[in-house]
Amino acid sequence: MIRLKIAFALRLVDDFSGQCIRGRKFLFFSGVRVVHPVEKDEGLYIFLEPQEKKSRIRIEGGGYHSCNVMIESELLDPEEPVADVRMYECPGGEYSRSRGWLTGIISEPAAFPAEVYAEKNSPTGLAFREYRNIEGEHWVWFQGFTREKLTGKVFSLNSKGEDALFVLGEKRGINEYRIEPIVRLPDEVSPGTPLIRVYRSVTDRNGAYSIPVDAGEENIIGEVRILQHILPS
Repeated sequence: MIRLKIAFALRLVDDFSGQCIRGRKFLFFSGVRVVHPVEKDEGLYIFLEPQEKKSRIRIEGGGYHSCNVMIESELLDPEEPVADVRMYECPGGEYSRSRGWLTGIISEPAAFPAEVYAEKNSPTGLAFREYRNIEGEHWVWFQGFTREKLTGKVFSLNSKGEDALFVLGEKRGINEYRIEPIVRLPDEVSPGTPLIRVYRSVTDRNGAYSIPVDAGEENIIGEVRILQHILPS
């Protein structure tokens, strides 16, 4: 009997909604070679052995901007070797009619394309209370109240003029969340600092961007900033 061993799996996540992307057609490349992972109904793409210890995968299609990820199998949970990949939707995609779009061009001199982000100017209703590192996991406690479902979405807390960006993951208790850091940890944030919703996307090679936001919020979004530059494919 031939047994197939899983090297790793990718879960593609819509960065705006924080939801797993299902039912879309994507192409996967390793270098110039098209690879064919096993697609599962729950939105996972299974890559079978043999694979390099470090696998660089390019993802294209599905109404999303192309994306390059480096997967290091040894850093994944051997019992569940799944890596989440955040994808940025293109204007005109399946969900775009239900979203607003913040458009413009980065005027400062920079190398493009780049990942960009902007913060919502109205508060979420939650404010920072405490950060803890518990057995290597990052947990944040908030004070306040909101009816909005926050898990899976991107947020920021500002500390000394710098943004700590993260994804709110598992919720435990009323206002207790495990976070997945993107930029900086919120370990020096002052209690009472408001939790701010963040929207992200990528520019083209000229610095132009189209960032999906909640419909009707196009005029209450702050300055668009560069998150990081994108390495060439």
